Amino acid sequence: MLRLLLHFFFGGVFVYAGILKAADPMSFLDDIRSFDLLGDPWAAWLAMGLPWLEILAGLAVMSGVLRSGGLLVLNGSLLVFLAAISISWGRGIDIRCGCFGHADATSNYRDLILRDILLLIGGLVLVWHGKPRSKA
Repeated sequence: MLRLLLHFFFGGVFVYAGILKAADPMSFLDDIRSFDLLGDPWAAWLAMGLPWLEILAGLAVMSGVLRSGGLLVLNGSLLVFLAAISISWGRGIDIRCGCFGHADATSNYRDLILRDILLLIGGLVLVWHGKPRSKA
């Protein structure tokens, strides 16, 4: 039961975040540009595609249909997010994360990194506990 709740929480976070981004892709594009890591048209493609990837992968984790693929995508995304946040922090750039829709204020690096690490731990726990146990 606890594992099912964790699947719903973990997947639901990404479904929710993806819906907020998909509802306002231009604002999400501005947030992506604040990282100063991708130029156009790559930033625009990311702004259009990432929300739907998060929604579909989150639904996969929640529903159990292609769950392992959804976990792979979301855990991989968290690693990329952590790298992008860390690089921007190291460069001293004030970013707007855009993680849960557009925000006017700059983001707190420590909070973003802590949140993503906690989510990654949750995602890795789901991967670990989803593996079949050997019958030795």
